[in-house]
Amino acid sequence: MKDAKFKALELASNALAWMDSVILKFTSQASLPEPLACKLGCHYCCFNQPMLTPPEALLIGHYVEGTFTARDAHELFARMESILNLTNGKSHDEIVKMRHELPCIFLKDALCSIYEVRPAVCRACSSTSAEHCEKVFESRDFRARLRCYPEIREILQTVHSSLLTDCEKMGCQSDLILVTEAMMDYRNHPRPIEAWTGGEIIFHPSRVD
Repeated sequence: MKDAKFKALELASNALAWMDSVILKFTSQASLPEPLACKLGCHYCCFNQPMLTPPEALLIGHYVEGTFTARDAHELFARMESILNLTNGKSHDEIVKMRHELPCIFLKDALCSIYEVRPAVCRACSSTSAEHCEKVFESRDFRARLRCYPEIREILQTVHSSLLTDCEKMGCQSDLILVTEAMMDYRNHPRPIEAWTGGEIIFHPSRVD
């Protein structure tokens, strides 16, 4: 069982490391029209409820257990409850329109508290204009698009597809899941990693219309 637990965590960490290397290679090109504008403390893209794969959720949950203090964990749980109360009974589209009220549960003091193990969707958040990100956020136009490279979004799709395929091959749950619900499911299960590797459905699938 220990080997299975390690394999589940390694599945996500390897995929995320590969993603980082491919994005770095792409963004290091001398021919790139514009450099990325993302920087420390810029967190407009963090007002979302990101979707992730089960292996990513397990990696994050394991990281929280190993690094968060009791106070940190208590504050995280309070943020989780607040988000779930706000989104309870709402559709995916309704939640998207509420993004200004829904900071990521791991956003603290304008920084990501799980940056080392942040999910693929967060690693794919890339903008060539911080000013445009701010303008879009302040306008509250949920349909507006950020100035991002489509190639990086394609890398995200590749990572998600690969991870979900690996999950299926292992006979494990292979749904895309919302981060807050996933973390609550992880917290409420006595042995989430072992249960997932054993084929149990432990995460609520995401709500997509």
